[in-house]
Amino acid sequence: MAFTTDYTTENNLLPEGQYECIIKSAYLNATNSQHPTEYFSICLIVRNDVAQRYQNKNIFHAIWRRKPENRTDDDNKVDGFSYKQIMSLAQAAGLPKGKSYETLDDLGKDLVGKCILVTIEHDTYNNEKREKVKWTNETKFKDCKHVFAENNSNPTPSIQNQQPVVEDILDEITSDDDLPFD
Repeated sequence: MAFTTDYTTENNLLPEGQYECIIKSAYLNATNSQHPTEYFSICLIVRNDVAQRYQNKNIFHAIWRRKPENRTDDDNKVDGFSYKQIMSLAQAAGLPKGKSYETLDDLGKDLVGKCILVTIEHDTYNNEKREKVKWTNETKFKDCKHVFAENNSNPTPSIQNQQPVVEDILDEITSDDDLPFD
């Protein structure tokens, strides 16, 4: 018997395509580096109440704070994050139009437990292929009966008081110049 060890993450990548998901958590976080960079961290779970592959798989989505020179006036309304991405996520989750939030963490609390449809694409960063949430859209299955798995190979404990494990990319970032966007 002969085999070769292979530690590439490509073997574990969620295939490109659309997935019905439930939002497990959404909150402000920061990279663990000498010069931390804040991002809005959204942990999604592929729903198990919809006929689709990869049920219960975690998907980590980060909306990064934009560099000051690239911000619009709208971006400044959401503390420098992409206004377009934040509003797209809120609309996809069905949050009420016109509701005011003091912070992104407050918005995150309203997002938890909401269902959305995400489009996954693959992206290369530092010569490593990664999955990336390209689009967030309204779910096609509004009646959610997802049950969070407690004991399986891809555990997804209850929503409350959980912090997702952040992708390796976040540990590699040491300055704003290392971020995978403008």
